[in-house]
Amino acid sequence: MTARTTTEHQAGKVHRVLGSGGVGLHVREWGPADAPPILFIHGWSASYLSWHNQFDSALRERHRIVALDLRGHGFSDKPLDPELYQNGAHWADDIAAVMIELKLKRPVLVGWSYGGFVISDYLARHGSKNVGAVNFVGAAVISSNPPSHIGEAFIDGALMAASDDPAVMIEGVRHVVHCTTHKPLSTADTERALVSLALTPPAVRAFLLMRTLDFTSTLQDLDRPCLVTQGENDAVVLPSMAAHIAASVPGARLSHYVDCGHAPQQEHPDRFNEELAQLVNLV
Repeated sequence: MTARTTTEHQAGKVHRVLGSGGVGLHVREWGPADAPPILFIHGWSASYLSWHNQFDSALRERHRIVALDLRGHGFSDKPLDPELYQNGAHWADDIAAVMIELKLKRPVLVGWSYGGFVISDYLARHGSKNVGAVNFVGAAVISSNPPSHIGEAFIDGALMAASDDPAVMIEGVRHVVHCTTHKPLSTADTERALVSLALTPPAVRAFLLMRTLDFTSTLQDLDRPCLVTQGENDAVVLPSMAAHIAASVPGARLSHYVDCGHAPQQEHPDRFNEELAQLVNLV
């Protein structure tokens, strides 16, 4: 696994990292190369832009910030083989590839929404040896049928967004974006979210929804500082999921955000960034 190209960019340094199964991953970084690293992992059908309130903040003055587009998302490769999404080893090895190629030593892993699954895939396969701490943000760690700890409004929109009928798919994407936050985002943030979702093929959305997972036992073995960040008005991943994570991880701290939906990093960025910086200081 080797980084094929690295270029300077106005919005950070851009890397192309070869992930599991030969899938090319789009990765960006900001901040001093020798600063404590933070690896940001976005959610279902999103992109690295989910973290713009972090990489465009003072966090990047004191930390090395790295954010990737997951396979099938953003500007990463988008193969349409379901096995490349439904096998947890691929997600785990993608994260390992980014760590290796960018030489990230014990980064803090920050996973939003579906990013909770990706972090859990990594921990289940590679353990916590090269992990400094974990921040689960509105994160999911259980995927079941029927769904558990997932909001019905999101389920309806996600199924529509995974449709191969463009008219249905577009309405589903709109629905998902608007149910993500408790109050409407700014026009610019809403546009970013819509564009990010549009970059993910509907088939990839469907492949991710098909996974059946329960990482409770993996969480019980987590031996690193853990912060669970949860909006009290989250209609996508319900607060009961955060309570389950916090109860499963030894010593985890649960941080509730009032007047907040599924995206604390966007809805309350100042508080989010401060709490994340405090977590980094524990490493």
